[in-house]
Amino acid sequence: MIYFDYRFMEVARPIIEHEQYQQMRKIKHHDESVFDHSVKVAFYAYRMAYKYNLDWESTIRGALLHDFFLYKFKKCLGLRIITDSIKHAIAHPLIAFDNASKYFDLNKKEENIIKAHMFPFGLPKSKEAWIVSYVDKYIATFEYASNFKKMARRKPAYSTE
Repeated sequence: MIYFDYRFMEVARPIIEHEQYQQMRKIKHHDESVFDHSVKVAFYAYRMAYKYNLDWESTIRGALLHDFFLYKFKKCLGLRIITDSIKHAIAHPLIAFDNASKYFDLNKKEENIIKAHMFPFGLPKSKEAWIVSYVDKYIATFEYASNFKKMARRKPAYSTE
């Protein structure tokens, strides 16, 4: 899924075509890949930032890199799912920032977008960071809902049909 908007693509292309960034295509996230999720968040956050005459270039870059953590988060069942999910929510923005810093030059706004996108575990310091945090949660909600719908449509293992 690539969005064809010349402004968006001009800023996004160097990141999305990067060899390490392409690894995110292989990592499942919500109901799709981390790559697809991040590009979707970046595109919709960019549209909001552009509409309100904000720093849409930093919005695109920060949003593309917000989940650049390069590992599959494995959820456990039972009570550990809560503690593991909280640990992931706190740690993955910092890991994404470390990875992004290795391969890309980031400004302070992009750094905060990446580190603070899991509000309330980080504090967005700009309108652009708030937008990315909001869009990420909004899109994740629909991705989770899509995943639950798919699971509900599957026939149970105990089916007699």
